[in-house]
Amino acid sequence: MEMRRTSELRKIGREKRMIKVGHLFCLVAILTSAVFLKGAVFAAADFVVPLELEVPDVVGVSAGVVPDYEGSDDYMFGALPALNLQFENRHIRLLGSYLEVNILNHDALQFGPIARYRFGRDEDIEDKVIKEIHQVDDSFEVGAFAGFLIRDNQNPRIRYGASLSYLQDVSDGHDGFTIQASARAWYPVSKAIDLGIAGGGTYASDDYMSAYFDVTGEDSISTPLPVYDAEEGLKDVYIQPMLMVHLSKSWHLGAGIRIKSLLSDAKNSPVVDDRGSDMQVIAGVGVAYAW
Repeated sequence: MEMRRTSELRKIGREKRMIKVGHLFCLVAILTSAVFLKGAVFAAADFVVPLELEVPDVVGVSAGVVPDYEGSDDYMFGALPALNLQFENRHIRLLGSYLEVNILNHDALQFGPIARYRFGRDEDIEDKVIKEIHQVDDSFEVGAFAGFLIRDNQNPRIRYGASLSYLQDVSDGHDGFTIQASARAWYPVSKAIDLGIAGGGTYASDDYMSAYFDVTGEDSISTPLPVYDAEEGLKDVYIQPMLMVHLSKSWHLGAGIRIKSLLSDAKNSPVVDDRGSDMQVIAGVGVAYAW
């Protein structure tokens, strides 16, 4: 009886590691928009937090492509590091330039502060016309997130959840804020493979939209773009299929793609409509080590 219980506990431990590493690293694999990708401005708030005790710490790196700037149809290549430190149900998580701290020691709910360094838009981009319009300074953003995760009692690798995050610029970069809502689900299709799907959308303030999507009178004089005033509203929606392959207890491979559609005033901006694309793609693959 004792041997059977020990075997079950070991099995549960392996499932906890797979949950923890799996979704963390799929995020690492697709969100290649931070440290080495100056110009990418996508949110990094969509992930499932591991909720079990005694899960491993994780370090990972991925490589992939993102648009040159938000709304661009030119793409750039880069890499993104990640680190997760777990303290029972609490965690500290760094994904490139995005930092999150979960302060709740709860088996389903999550809440805590977040911070992000968001790269702006400068002359170091491919599009010769967009180079000539106003630049957007880098921003330091702070805020908070809240979310939940529900697991299947019989198989904790089956889980789904949702989260909501708020980020406000405090550094005179774009001076605005964003609110992102997301939902996600994971299902194991074999002992070594998990499939995931996520989706969500982002609301952006008037200041954020003006910084990234306006064409000012001065911009219009120096370029062929017409004057345009972007206002606050729902900025984008996205869908995100993901794959995780567990090579061993310690080593894991991930891949994913985020397909995002810009909406309303972001989509109609000459920055996007005349010079770029309202369909934005982030794709990547990578490796993670758990201990």
